[in-house]
Parts: sequence; C-alpha cells; structure tokens
Amino acid sequence: MTQRPPDRVPVPPGTTGLVIPVREAETVVRSRAMITAPELLPADDGSAAHITLLAPFMPADTIDGGVLSELADFFADVTAFAFRLTSVAEFPGGAAYLTPEPPDVFRRLTQGLHRLFPEFPPYGGAFDDVVPHLTVPLPDGEDASSLRTALRRRLPVESHATEARLVHVTDRMHTLARFRFGTAAA
Repeated sequence: MTQRPPDRVPVPPGTTGLVIPVREAETVVRSRAMITAPELLPADDGSAAHITLLAPFMPADTIDGGVLSELADFFADVTAFAFRLTSVAEFPGGAAYLTPEPPDVFRRLTQGLHRLFPEFPPYGGAFDDVVPHLTVPLPDGEDASSLRTALRRRLPVESHATEARLVHVTDRMHTLARFRFGTAAA
C-alpha cells in the first residue's frame, strides 16, 4: 500500500532539496504559507510555490563544487517544458496539492536525480510511489474541498519550467544554487 505525506509535514531546519519554482502559483501558496509554514517562505527571490524533485538532499555543509557541477550538468541536459496545474487533490492525512500535468516529466527528473545520488532517495524513501505535486499549505478552517472551491475559476494554471533550484531551509528557505535548463551545447 502506498503511503502519502500527512497534513502539515514539518520541514526540519537544515533540510536541503531540489525544486522547480512555480511563480504562477505563488499567490496561492504564499498567502497560506505565511500563516502555516513561514519557514517555507523564501528569504531571497525564490518562490514559495514549487514542485519538489528530490528532498531531503545532502547536508548543506557537504555540498561542494563537485556536487554543484554534477547538478549543473544534469540540468543542462533538461529541456525547458510547459506544464499545467490542473486540479486540487489531497493525500490521505489531509495534505492538499495541485496536480501537475504531465506528471511523467517530474517523475523522470526525480528518478534521474536519485540515480545520480542514490544515497538520497525521494522523501527519504518513505513512500513507494512519488507523486509529483505542488503542496498548498492549509490554514485552520480550510481543507481540500474549500481550496478546490476557491481555485475553481483559477485552474488550470499554465506554467513553464526553466530552472531548478537547490534550496536550504533554516528559519526561511534560501536558494543555494540555480540550474538553468537546456544549457548543454547541442
């Protein structure tokens, strides 16, 4: 049986991860994160709205030039792509999220990163099936159903993935590095 994340999963300070920012969903996520998860608000020009590719990743103090070079090479071979956030869904336990379509491109990126860094399985290996998603933190009194109603006229959200970011969560989310897609020579 596939497990899913519970509602309001705390992000331990010191966690790093690789994410794709989704600025087009920023207003939906930021207003709710301000109430429920301020540690996920960016301390820089980052986006609170993101789709996680791989987390938790390695400890920040072990990330060196070699790791950054491997990541840059990996993402240089990724072609920028369009996707849509099409609906509100909910994991058992209550965590609400927006579903990206097509999901397979996110799965392939996660699988590729896991092959590159096998010692860091997605979500620490806690789940059999990695479900691509953009988590929407829910304040008290809001659930997936009320979120669905609130976003009815705003979905689908059209987006374009052009980069991944290596982020580090301390008191806030900090961008450690950016990796533009498609920079490899043809």
